[in-house]
Amino acid sequence: MKEYVFCPICGAALQKGMIEGKERRHCLGCAFVDYRNPLPVALAIAVKDKDFLLIKRGLPPKKGTWASPAGFIEIGETAEEACLRELKEETGASGEIVRLVKVTRREDKEVYGDMLLVEYLVKVGNEELNTAGDVEVEDVKFFSVDELPDYYISCFRDVIEEVRKGI
Repeated sequence: MKEYVFCPICGAALQKGMIEGKERRHCLGCAFVDYRNPLPVALAIAVKDKDFLLIKRGLPPKKGTWASPAGFIEIGETAEEACLRELKEETGASGEIVRLVKVTRREDKEVYGDMLLVEYLVKVGNEELNTAGDVEVEDVKFFSVDELPDYYISCFRDVIEEVRKGI
């Protein structure tokens, strides 16, 4: 993620200094402070019966990796709306949010930097799965618990156990 060199308000060169206990770029002319905030992402831990719906990422970061459907929360939408929109865009499936799982920080060193993930457990419907030509997704399929990638199990161990017991 690019950092400001010049103030986006008045155009003066930004200085580095301690602002509110952290080193931040700021403008001595107009008092602009470059607060570096995480990107908000909504993630669907999508399940049908006791199977997990994953996408195979078609673009960086982590291209080729099986992952939960997820994407950026857009201006004007809630995290819940973004979660269900991304699920539909990336898999063709509709869903119903069961509950908020957690809000966590994740750092992507490949492309996006610091992200704030809002993770939901989502029950999906019976639609036919498809990627609808989405270049972000190479493939989409359901995985039984025994087929899930190890890293997925370590990230979502509690939710997987909850799904095994029945939601």
